[in-house]
Amino acid sequence: MPANLPPQYFEAEKKFREAKTIEDKIQALKEMLAILPKHKGTDKMKADLRRKLSQLMEEAEKRAKKGGGRGLDYIEKEGAGQVLLIGPPNTGKSKFFTLLTGVESLVADYPFTTMNPVIGMLPYENIQIQLVDLPPLWEESEGWMYNLIRNADLIILFLSMDLDSIVDEYIKIRNLLEGKKIKLVRKNPDRDPYSPIKENRGIVILNKIDIFAPEERKEEIEIIKKDLNVFCVSAEEGVNMEDIKKSIFDALHIVRVYTKKPGYPPDLSKPYILEKGSTVLDVAEMIHKDIAKNLKFAKLYKKDGSVKGLPVEKSYEVKDEDILEFHT
Repeated sequence: MPANLPPQYFEAEKKFREAKTIEDKIQALKEMLAILPKHKGTDKMKADLRRKLSQLMEEAEKRAKKGGGRGLDYIEKEGAGQVLLIGPPNTGKSKFFTLLTGVESLVADYPFTTMNPVIGMLPYENIQIQLVDLPPLWEESEGWMYNLIRNADLIILFLSMDLDSIVDEYIKIRNLLEGKKIKLVRKNPDRDPYSPIKENRGIVILNKIDIFAPEERKEEIEIIKKDLNVFCVSAEEGVNMEDIKKSIFDALHIVRVYTKKPGYPPDLSKPYILEKGSTVLDVAEMIHKDIAKNLKFAKLYKKDGSVKGLPVEKSYEVKDEDILEFHT
């Protein structure tokens, strides 16, 4: 055992020994790796921790794909992305969810009416986005909720204009997440699988602008905007409900790419979904490994006809609704 291990390391090690789920074991190992001093005396120990972490992450992924033996802490992703709605009770979150998906999520004038996750699909142009309404987040929320939050593509922190303090509620939720090593960021989350902090893209939606206009709570909104983008709606009156669909799509940081065969029109009904920053080669690999392996170049087309058959390299960064014709 290397010398000079800090007390926090042994606390994380104890968490690992006492963990009852794979997810908790993974989190404890990540903390141990983050805390472990970096010098030659800990190299063997670090390698051993990384090996254990890789094995557990592989096991967790296998279970997720099978979908068997899992409880509420796993929801199979569908559509162009998985978006979770979180927040305090009585903000109109469930009504908002129902308006966007058409799926009934229990709505009442008392808190904690939603007890389990409710899943629906949000239609946006030619794609579907998976939307999940979670029970209200508070100090006694169960661990499965945080596991869902860690694995989602986007988190919507849903608040309302009639809260006593919008900022206080925002800070409370943010602290609950950070207490579970989850951090919401505006863009470019850290993807290091060994990091003890799980970063997720997040936005804030403020409901009930039919009760308070955004100008009435401008100072509070500006404080939150320093962390995350803020969007205002009224689920009751249907205000900005169409605009919020595009805001959710943009926040997912994805692009739609279509393909075509030489001499044929493109199929615009089923786009390939990739993260912004992806390249022509990434699209080719998504279609088939042989296309990617033998790819020489691609021809680029635009839906509006402004570009027709422009040759582009494998490294070309694709834009939303690009049309590609592959040449091998």
